[in-house]
Amino acid sequence: MTVREIQQQQEAVMPKEDLESYGGQWVALRDGYVVANDLDPVALRDNPEVSQGDTLIPVPAQGSELLLL
Repeated sequence: MTVREIQQQQEAVMPKEDLESYGGQWVALRDGYVVANDLDPVALRDNPEVSQGDTLIPVPAQGSELLLL
């Protein structure tokens, strides 16, 4: 896999909308847009609106910090 291909994959999952209103929740992103949200990541994963290929990410509450490894 080339560096450009990796960059393209990363760009595909980057949010394309402001996530501030989802602070403190988990969101499911498809093509960079929120398709569902929930406080509980397991409930979000089980939401029928969420597809297997969607990206699930936590949105930090305003004023908090988040470290993803």
